[in-house]
Amino acid sequence: MERMQNITPAEIRQQQFATVRRGFDPGEVKTFLEQVAETLATCQQENERLQAELTRQQGELQEFRKREQLLKDTLINAQQVIETMKANAQKEAELLIHEAEIKAEKLLQEAFNRQGKVRNDIDELKRLKVTLAAQVRGILETHQRLLAEIEAAE
Repeated sequence: MERMQNITPAEIRQQQFATVRRGFDPGEVKTFLEQVAETLATCQQENERLQAELTRQQGELQEFRKREQLLKDTLINAQQVIETMKANAQKEAELLIHEAEIKAEKLLQEAFNRQGKVRNDIDELKRLKVTLAAQVRGILETHQRLLAEIEAAE
C-alpha cells in the first residue's frame, strides 16, 4: 500500500498488466489509467501550487508577526518616553512654581521693606514739618515783635 502513496503519473501511464484469459479489456484499462494519471498529475500540480502558496503565506505571516512585534515594542517605547516626558515636565513645572514663589516672596519682602522705609520717610517729613512750622512761627513772632517795636518807636 505504501507504493500506492508514492506513485507518479508516469508510472501509472507505463504500468503493464499481464493478460489473462477473460481479463479486462486492455484498451479500457489503458484509457482508465490515462485518466487516473491525468487526475493525479493535476492533483500533484495543485498540491505543489498550494504548498508554494502556503510557504509564501507563512513567510508573509512571519513578516507580519515581526512587524507586529516591532510596532508593539515601538508603542511601549513611545509610552515610556511619554511617561518620562510627563514626569520631567511635572518636575520642571514644580521647579518653576517653586522659583516663582521664592521670587514672589522676595518681591513682597522688598515691597514691605520699601513700605517701611516710605513710612519712616513720611514720619521724618512730618517731624520736619512740625519743626519747620515751629521755626517759622518763631521767626514770624520775632518779626512781629520787631515790627511792633519799630511801630512803637516811631
